Order: sequence, then C-alpha cells, then structure tokens
Amino acid sequence: MKSSRNELQHESSPAGSSPADSTTKRSWWHQNEKDVLRWAELFRSGKSVVEIAANERVAPSTVSSQLHTLGIDIYQGRHHVSQLPLKYSSEFVNLVNQGPGNVIEFVKDWVWGIGVTDHGRQQVQSFCEFIELHQQGVGVKEIARRLDLHRTTVAEWREGTDQPYLIRAVSDTLPIMPRTRWKLLPMHLTSGGNEPSGWIQVPQAIHSFADVLEVLNQIEPPRTMYERSLQFGLSRQRVEELRSDLFAYLLGIMVGDSGKLGGVQNRYASMNLDLQLTKKHPTNERLGEFVLLCANSLNIKMERKRDKPPTGATRLGKQPTHAYRWISERSPLLAWMFSVCLGLRWEETTTTEKIRIDWIFETSTSFRVRFMQGVADSDGCVKSYVVEIESVPNSALLVEILHGVGITSAHIGYEKGLPEKTRMNRRQASTLPIFNEFVRSYRYERMMKGTNVKPALLREPGTNARVGDGSGI
Repeated sequence: MKSSRNELQHESSPAGSSPADSTTKRSWWHQNEKDVLRWAELFRSGKSVVEIAANERVAPSTVSSQLHTLGIDIYQGRHHVSQLPLKYSSEFVNLVNQGPGNVIEFVKDWVWGIGVTDHGRQQVQSFCEFIELHQQGVGVKEIARRLDLHRTTVAEWREGTDQPYLIRAVSDTLPIMPRTRWKLLPMHLTSGGNEPSGWIQVPQAIHSFADVLEVLNQIEPPRTMYERSLQFGLSRQRVEELRSDLFAYLLGIMVGDSGKLGGVQNRYASMNLDLQLTKKHPTNERLGEFVLLCANSLNIKMERKRDKPPTGATRLGKQPTHAYRWISERSPLLAWMFSVCLGLRWEETTTTEKIRIDWIFETSTSFRVRFMQGVADSDGCVKSYVVEIESVPNSALLVEILHGVGITSAHIGYEKGLPEKTRMNRRQASTLPIFNEFVRSYRYERMMKGTNVKPALLREPGTNARVGDGSGI
C-alpha cells in the first residue's frame, strides 16, 4: 500500500550501522504533533537539526520540514553550537548589552576628540547585535548572513581584533577610570584611526600649571630622544629637567608660522606639524632639529623630509631658496594642544585669531620664557636697537607675558594704526634670552653680538627629577 501524504519515511539503522549509513533501511514515520513540538523544543534548547534527526531516527530533512511548519526558519549555519568564547571582559559585554545608545554615550563621555559618524553608529548597532546572537549560540555563518558581514569579520569581532573604531575605543578605555573633568586620549593612531594606542588622561580645560605637568608625567619619551639631545649639549638628566620647558617651546612654535594640519576628523581629532625653514640661514637646520627634539620629548614622531623647492612668492624672488622641512605624525596630542592649551576652535588659525591662554600666567617663569622663545624663534627678527616679533593678533598678550618675566621694555608696535608687532629693547631681550640659547640661531647670534651680556640660566642642572617644579630663572 502507498503511504498517505501524512506519512513520512523513517530511517531505521541495523545493528552496527550509523544513522548516516548509506545502507540504512527505511521505515514509515506517521506524523505526530507531539514529536514535532518536542523537536522544536530540542532545537530551541541548542540541539542541531542533525543531532535531533539522529536521536529520533529520522532524516534531517524530515526534522527541518516539520520545524518549518511551526514557522521556524532553518538555514545552513542556523543551529545552536558551542561557540568559541568572546575575548572580552564581562564588564564590556554588560555595557554592549545595554544597547548602541549607551555605548556611544560612554565613548563621548570618556574619550577626548572622538567623532561619531553615521557609519560609526551603524557599526556599533551591528556589533551589539553580534554580541546578542553570539550569546544565543547562533553560528558564525548565520550571524554573518543576518548582519550582512563577511564570516572573517564575525570571527575577528569575537576575538577582539579588527573591531569598529568606536568599539575599539570602548574596549581600550573601559578598564581606565578618567579623573573628573578629564578624558582619555590616544597618543598614536594607525590604520586610519582604527588602532589607537598609548592612552593618557588629559583635562578638558587647563585650570593650573599642575594640569600640564600631570599630562607630561604620563608620557614616556623614546630612547632616541635622549640620543638626539646630546647634539645640543643636554644630558639625559638635564633634558628630563627641561621636559615642561620643551613642551612650552613647542607650544610657542605652534603659535608661530609652522603649518598645523588637521583638526576635527571623522574618527579622532588629530594634527601634524609641517615645519619649513629657509636654507638661506644654515642655523635653521639646527632650529628644526630642536623642534624635532621637543616633539620627541612628547613621544610624537617627527622626521626630516626632503628639502622643499621654492614655491609661490619665494619662487619669484631675486634669490629663490629651498627650505629645510620636518613633518610630524598626525597626533591627537597636538590637536589637544591646539584646542585646549591654545584655546582655538578648529576653524581658527594662529595668524588670524587670538589664542586663549590665560592659564600660562600661573606657570613657572621658565615655562613662560620657553614659550616666548618658541614664538620668537619662529617669527622674530633683530634690528639695531630692538627685537621684534610678528605677533598679529596676539601683540597685547605677548607684551603682558614679557612684562611678567622682567622685559619691561616690551610694548606693542603699531603699523598703519594696527598692533602688528611686539617690540622690546635688544639689550634687555638678550638678558632673557628671547631666542633659545640651545639652538643658537642666526637671530640669537645677531642679538648677542656686541652686547657683552651673559644670558640668565634657565634652571640650574639637578634642581628637580620630575617634569617641572615651578622654579624660575
């Protein structure tokens, strides 16, 4: 007799054979609603279709077709498996389980200068769904199908490698508790910002000199920095004592005409310095190397590049001259210095906008002197009786700083009714000195010529072991 449509074939295995044996004899299975409900329960509890079929002595196609009648979709890879464990802490998983909104709020609250793009939000949404499906025991292939991802991406997410940049920021910073009103900042970015590293804490606003010193004390300079300092006659101990001064000098260079490229980015706010100095004055090479030393003291990579040929107005001059050139890595720390330390918005420039740096008046005398040296070495010039700094639009501020370090002759120089320069007596400027004595640039030599003045020493060696102690001249 032929079987009815309600009767399905049943596999019976003779002794010693497996359910998958090709010689398996067939018998009839009469449709039973209780059997199908039991199979559904087994499937939901984590059993695969193949396991259920073997235990019930029916074909896998029988199980899958009957589960379909209950509205359960069966696809390749859609079965509960013993997944490899997630390589994340329980604290991280708990945060992700709270949903993408909480994850993004955490990142904004804890990480300085991070951007949240529409694509970034979608990545967080997909990652949260991935964690949920993994916890349900859904297979890699099925997770990839549901989230429209490649299977290797699912595996990498599980292992904690090649994560979306916002998720990477969470996993990196969650174990670190930032101080109140401080945020976390990565020192270095690779793979387009997808792999940040070297996290430190930075204040959202500077309230005291101690805030600056606390940032510097978290930074470990590379060994090459100490080797480079020897060309300026600075021992390891001496350069350690000058760490805060080197920071101040680099900040002054940023106020000058060095190129500052970058700002707010899709992932992390970051900037790089592009320093170009004319080869007309050979001492500019030493100046560039000193700026490189200052950047290295902050663990910022900076390299000498091929000399730049004359361009623009310099190309059309009587004696076109190549320029020495140094370029730093793109650094979130430089962006923080621009935004928080100099108080500038991303669309502003140091040549057109006033810097907002009132906190500098609470710093040590040597810090303020080194800051002014950076500005002067970048934009200063020496005349017969005066030293001038091109200081639009910061003339009044620089005069106030100079008065605070004893340069009483400092005043605003007006040209066509506009405050375009900061001027001071040349002899008094040499006592500071207003140009850096380690660099000994052509400006420094010109200023010191014929003055018979011995510049004041900025901190005697051996006065402190940590970054900055507030000692003066």
